[in-house]
Amino acid sequence: MANPFKPGAGRKPPYLAGRDDIIRSIKNDMKQVYEDAEGMRPIVISGLRGMGKTVLLRELAETAHHQDWIAIEVEASKHDSLAKKLAQATYVELRRIRNSSRPLSSAFEHALAVLRSFQLKIDPTGSYSIGIDINPAKGFADSGDLSLDLVDLLKAVGEAARESGTAVFISVDEFQEAPQEDLAALNIALHTLGQGSAPVPVYFVGAGLPTLPAVLADATSYAERMFRFYSLNLLSEEAVRKAYVEPTEKNMIKWENESLEAAIQAAGGYPYFIQQCGFCICEQIDFPGTITKSELLAGIALAQDEIDRGLYRSRWDRATPKGKEMMRAMAEDEVPSKLSDVADRMGKKQPSDLSVLRDRLIHDGLIYSPKRGYIAFTVPGMNAFIKRCSD
Repeated sequence: MANPFKPGAGRKPPYLAGRDDIIRSIKNDMKQVYEDAEGMRPIVISGLRGMGKTVLLRELAETAHHQDWIAIEVEASKHDSLAKKLAQATYVELRRIRNSSRPLSSAFEHALAVLRSFQLKIDPTGSYSIGIDINPAKGFADSGDLSLDLVDLLKAVGEAARESGTAVFISVDEFQEAPQEDLAALNIALHTLGQGSAPVPVYFVGAGLPTLPAVLADATSYAERMFRFYSLNLLSEEAVRKAYVEPTEKNMIKWENESLEAAIQAAGGYPYFIQQCGFCICEQIDFPGTITKSELLAGIALAQDEIDRGLYRSRWDRATPKGKEMMRAMAEDEVPSKLSDVADRMGKKQPSDLSVLRDRLIHDGLIYSPKRGYIAFTVPGMNAFIKRCSD
């Protein structure tokens, strides 16, 4: 019998615990978008690394696919144009529909032509060709203003979906990584789409680190009023218990009470840890079986070693020597560090002396600022890892 747990970045766990309220709320939105054939307020989901943001996006995308929506999924990157990624993902979806047996409307053909115009404008050299065998739609998505051209593209795809009796789902993972110009353009486009009397049925969900709301606000001042924001936090003990017990019960694995409680404490509410700990613990037993204290301790030790060598070590090695010095100073705190305290520990006269180093660590996704004057690690437990390294 296979191990029921699935550690790894973005892998869907056997039981998605503690996110019921968020999933229910967003799926209710999606239902309304579909029934009304009109768009709704876009969504932003933020949280630390390993909180399940990517898993949640994929859960929503699966719902969209099952309901025969046009589902456009991309992952933003510092080094790639978000506009090009959106164009490519849109083409993949439209090509899928075009190759299906369903009859296509004139609005669908228009959407393809607008996409062709958009692609030619963002990539006039043709280096990013996505193989659209259709003439561009003159006067649509060819202004050279990315925000206006995105409006044309999303409106055309949305109108095609409406005419076909469906809707459009767009998700952008690692949203904070997108180039500032693309972020601003997409914000403006989503804002413009939502201002009509009957907005096209386009539903947008972006996900990223806790810095994402501030990044979006920097891109366009009204972002904080335009998006609905959700935050993924550490799971409650009850949610962790369900995340452990639901998969094991289905696979005829039992927990000794003491072992289960110890596993819950070891996870610390962190979804990534639950999957890694659960996997390594279950590797210690024969199926079906019972998880006793000896299997638990061996599994947790193995899980900690796996996490240290993978998740933590890769992030630690990404920092410069000066960056590591600052992270060591932060590791003395169990909660977000006050920047002035970190400056004192590093022998700096004032917090502003750390501005460049702080910004570099934020840019590299290693730390973030939960509030003014404070900094924290983007991965739970990083401070404990740094202490273990020092020891």
